[in-house]
Parts: sequence; C-alpha cells; structure tokens
Amino acid sequence: MTDQKFTELLSEKLSGEISADDDQGFMAMLAANEDYRREYESLSAYFQRKEQPYENIDIVFQQIKERINVVGANPKPIFKPAAEKRSFKQWYRIAAIFIFGLCTFFAYQFFKAKNVAGLPATMAWKKSYTPGRQTSTILLADGSRVTLNAASEIKYPASFKGQTREVYLTGEAFFDVAKDHTHPFIVHTKNISIKVLGTAFDVKSYPNDHATETTLLRGKVEITLNKRPEKHILLNPAEKFTLKHAATPAVEHLNGDIYSITPLTYYKDDKDAILETSWMNNKLLFRNESFSELSLRLSRWYGVDFVFKSDKLKDYKFTGEFEKESLSEALKALQFITPFDYKIQGKTIYLYPVK
Repeated sequence: MTDQKFTELLSEKLSGEISADDDQGFMAMLAANEDYRREYESLSAYFQRKEQPYENIDIVFQQIKERINVVGANPKPIFKPAAEKRSFKQWYRIAAIFIFGLCTFFAYQFFKAKNVAGLPATMAWKKSYTPGRQTSTILLADGSRVTLNAASEIKYPASFKGQTREVYLTGEAFFDVAKDHTHPFIVHTKNISIKVLGTAFDVKSYPNDHATETTLLRGKVEITLNKRPEKHILLNPAEKFTLKHAATPAVEHLNGDIYSITPLTYYKDDKDAILETSWMNNKLLFRNESFSELSLRLSRWYGVDFVFKSDKLKDYKFTGEFEKESLSEALKALQFITPFDYKIQGKTIYLYPVK
C-alpha cells in the first residue's frame, strides 16, 4: 500500500498536480525512505532538463523496457545522477511511474487547452434565438436574467462550472447579473468581451451594425477588445461604450478600432426614457439618428429589409418614437420629417429620393 501510495504521489508531483496536503505527505515519505528519495531525484532530474520537453522520449522509454526485461544484468544509468544499480522491482516501479506521470501530464495539458479554447467538452451548452419583431427572457442557472432583443441569439451553459460564468451573444440583450464575487460573469461578442461580478447592462452586437455598444445602468463592468486583449476599459453607471467598426478591412488596418465612452442618451430630456434600453419597454426611441442606422433598427423591429436607392437618403436625420405603429404608419411618420418615397415588395422596402 505504501509503494502504491508513493507511486501515485510521485506521478502527481512530476506532473505538477499534487495538492498542498499531499505534497507535505510526499516530502515526509522522501525523508523516511532513501530509496524513494533516489527514485524521485532520478525522475525529477530528467523532467527538469532544459532540452526539448519530449526530446528522445521514445529512446528513454525503450531503455526502461530493456532494463525490465533483463533480470540480473548490471543496468546502465539512464537518469543522472542516479548511478546505483537497481533491482527489477525498482526499475519496474520507475517505468510505471514514468508512464503514469506522462499520461497525467498529457491529459492535463489537453483538457487545459480545451478549457482555454472556451468550450469544455464536459459542459452542456444551450442556444436561444429570438426572431424579428419579438423579445424573450431567459433565466440562467446562476439566477441571472437575460432579455433578448429581436434577431438575437445567446449561447449559454446548462449549468456554470469552473471559475467564471461565460455566455456568447450575437445581437442585443439586457443582462441583470446575479451577484457572485468569486465567479465573474463574462459576455463574449464578436469584437469585445464584458466582465462583471453583479450588475445590469445592455450589450448590442449585431453582425450588420457599424458599432458594438455596451450600456451600463448599475454596477461596474470591464471591457476587453478582442483584437487588443491587453486593453481593459472600465465603465461606470450611466455610461455607454461604443466601438465603431471600419467600413472596409483596409481602413480597419490603417486606423484600428475607434471607441468612445459617452453618457446615456435620453429621449427629449426624459430621464425615464433611455434610448439604448427603450426596446425593453416595447418602444423604439431615436434621437438625431441617421436613416442608415435607423433602418437597421426598423428592420429588426418590423422583421423586414431596407434597400436604399440613393446614398443621400442614408444621411437623413430623424428623431421620434414608435410603439404600436404599423410599418406603413411608421414610414409615413418619417416622411413628414424628411420627404422620401418608398415601395413595399413582400418583406423588402425600397427607399427612393423625392423626384
């Protein structure tokens, strides 16, 4: 039992996975048994060599097998500085420790790499998608509440495991995160990641939008740019983070990502009407917004597509509020602000300048 216990602890020690309590017991075993100490020194000397990590490992393993098969022969030293002769039993134990330790090390590195990649093999993931003209609410396993805006998708685990609580968002969602100071909550989007402990905030990251936004209502969040992971941006309550995307890859390469932090946007100085989260109250508020940007929101709001027949129309500015209006009523209301013509064909709206 003692030899088996020593073998297990030694393999854990060599692979770096031994606990503090087991490490203390292991050192006590080394102090009480000189043979154990010699075997540990021999194997640790090999693992700590500064050469290629697995260089000539097949040769070493073959030498160990040869020593096991040759009973009674004078063994040649494999691991320095252990030059003493070893019995069959000793070399058999070394081979077992060596193989077990290597398997443990490789398994640890493999699963560690998979965890770093972001999707642990043992974790069950769920997806929830909200189509156009709808919103939905999801209660996560930790008690956090997520409200999805139209045309949005969230990927989340059935139960959170590990040191963090991580979800993946495409589109827009409002997060009311349950407080857990020991397990940070992280929202991943295409361009940024948002890390929080317990707070309420909105994240907008649609694939066809020209910017990614994070709006913070309470608490505090830390934003990381995916292209610049060393950059961390702290956001305070009543602030909005905006990351503008370049129109073309060439421009993006030259100028990089441009971000800003601004106060929340209120509709006509109404402190209870925040533009960034008005969709939570089934309202579409916009203030001095370009027709190009507004069309993207209208597209998700009404479940249609807009086609501009003139680039000049994209720069028209609008301020207004929609709640229960039909698509035709909304378009006619916009026409009163700035004249334009339109034609509806199925779920596509063609926009024309006034002739």
